[in-house]
Formats: sequence, structure tokens, C-alpha cells
Amino acid sequence: MRIAVFLFFCVTSLLSGQNLVPNPSFENIKDSINVISKSSFHFSNKIYDWYSINDATPDILSSLFYYGYISTPLAKSGNRMAGIISQHSSGLGKNRWGEYLCVLLNDRLVPNKTYYIEYWIRRAVCINPERNIDNNMNPYFGMFFYLDSLHLDGQKIVKSKSLIKNTTEFDRVKMIEAKPQVEGSPNVLLSDQNWIKISNYFTPKDEYNKMCLGQFWEEIETNQVLEEYYLIDDILIEELFDFDLLINNTKLSVGTIVPLKNVEFNSGNTELSNINSLNQLNKLVLYLKENSNIKIRVNGHTDNVGSKESNFKLSKERAKFIAKYIIKSGIKKDRIKWEGFADEKPIADNRSEDGRSQNRRVEFEIIP
Repeated sequence: MRIAVFLFFCVTSLLSGQNLVPNPSFENIKDSINVISKSSFHFSNKIYDWYSINDATPDILSSLFYYGYISTPLAKSGNRMAGIISQHSSGLGKNRWGEYLCVLLNDRLVPNKTYYIEYWIRRAVCINPERNIDNNMNPYFGMFFYLDSLHLDGQKIVKSKSLIKNTTEFDRVKMIEAKPQVEGSPNVLLSDQNWIKISNYFTPKDEYNKMCLGQFWEEIETNQVLEEYYLIDDILIEELFDFDLLINNTKLSVGTIVPLKNVEFNSGNTELSNINSLNQLNKLVLYLKENSNIKIRVNGHTDNVGSKESNFKLSKERAKFIAKYIIKSGIKKDRIKWEGFADEKPIADNRSEDGRSQNRRVEFEIIP
């Protein structure tokens, strides 16, 4: 019995993947938590792994925490949670500042792989009734991914001069001007009554190793800001390994790539290698019938062994085989496209057999 339980645990872990976020529930702390953060340095010295990208002061809290104007509920899990606040004033100078939770991921996000992303959020109770207001999530609250360092020098990602010396304290905590790659849904109402799950899929076009969560900004008239004090817990980022692992009711945005790992072909041709591959295609047909608003492109890929010409032909023919099967099974032709990419979009190193095996794949991509 113990062996069976152990094997079940191992298989489940392999299927669910590894959480790329260290200390995702903010439980691993360095010191007792009894006051709000006094500085970004103070915050990073209270908690392992997490840090503040600017001089703002996110907090690590417990359900027993009380600080004058706010009180906190039970954490989503465990005993602790993080707290962040943002502020926007349309008055003189149009002041806006924000707090962010930033972390170095356990592993890099790889281009053309897809990741399931989830976190839980709720509003803290504020004793000031004018500040104790429910708000809708907005598209500029979310996750921004970057590689190595986030340039706050007015050159690329951010237009503000937030970390330049001789600036005011406000300038050092200015809201980051960027569009998060994983954004919140404007239809989600955030209150102090319950934790709300925010989830999405993300297929990066570039490589990233760090993540920043909070309220971002762009100079547009319709921009909104979550101005109350919000609590964050249980952050999850894990690779989507197969179509079978899709989470129901989680949006697939345009550009999301879903691997068809269990659709396999005989070597060098377009014949399915086993009955399980056919069953997987039938599941995909059913999924498309149940989600009639989705359009897809079937993508075929190979490793770098062989000539470019033959690899392009094989990858396109395999993608075409799947697309034609889907159309013949009752899905409208205008919802399905196909393309072959040969070895142009690897997701692993072609120098090893394991890497080449990963690169020989078929998948579908959400298209407009």
C-alpha cells in the first residue's frame, strides 16, 4: 500500500509540474512579522526569495496583523500572505505610486512553451469607509516577466526615472510604466469577503527568469488603478505539459500554445503510432465543439536531424493530417489552420536525444 501511494504521488507530481515560484505562500520568513515594512530593504530582510523592485514597501502579514487603518483575514493557506497598495491622484502632478512583489523564478520561462499561472487576491478591511470599497480588477494589474534586470531608467520598459539618484521619495516609488504580459480580468470584482483566484495561460516569446506582480501603468485616459490595500497568496507558475492538463474555465488567449504530447507519429511519416494518439485527437475535437469560439492553428515541429527541406515537409504534413482529421470530424474549416516549422522553434537543446525528442512535437495555437 505504501508503495502504491508513493507511486501515485510521483505520477501526480510529474503531471502537475513544478511550481517555478519559490516561497509561493510567503511562509518562509527570516524574522518575526509584527510591523509593516519600513523600507524595501526591511521587506527583503523579513522574507526569503521576495524583494521590492523600487523603494516601495510591500508587507508580509498574518491573520493577527493589525495596523491602525487595516485588518487582515485568514491567509488563503498557511499563516501568512503579502500585502501591496497602489495610489493614483489626478491632481497636481498626477501622482501615482505602487508596490510590487518580485521574485527570481526556480527556472527560466522558455519561449514557445506554455505556463499555467495562478494567484489568489482579496482586499483587506479598511476602517475608513471611503477607502473600504470593492473594485473591479483591471488589465494593468498583473504579472510582468523580465530577464535579469528591470530597467527603470526611461530607456525601454519603463519611462519613469524611478531609481535615479537625487529624485524625490515619490519618484523612487513611482508606478512602473509597462503592460503586464499576464493581466487581470476587468470582470472580476475584488472585495474583503473572500479570496478570488486569478488564473491564465502564458506562452512567452522571449526567455524570462524574474516576475513582478502589482499595478502597472500606461499614459492612457481609460487607465484604472486598484487603490485599496490588497492581499496576495499562493502564487503558482508551472509548465503546461499536455492538452489533457488544461484547467477548465481558464482563458486561452490568442497566442497560447497547447502541446499535444500524446499525439505521436511513426518515424518519418504521418501515420499515428498508437490508438492513444487517435483518442487524443478525438478529445481535441470534442473540446473544439464545446468551445465554439476558439480558432486554432496546428503547428508541426521537428528536431534538427536531416535536411531543412525534408523537415519542413514532414512538419507541415503532420500538422495538415491533424487539421484535416479535425475538419472531417465536424469542426468548421474556417476555424482550423495548419503550419510546419521544421526545427525553427525548438523548446529544448537539439544536442541531446532528450532535447531532440521534446522538439519533435505537434501542438495547437490559439489564433484570432
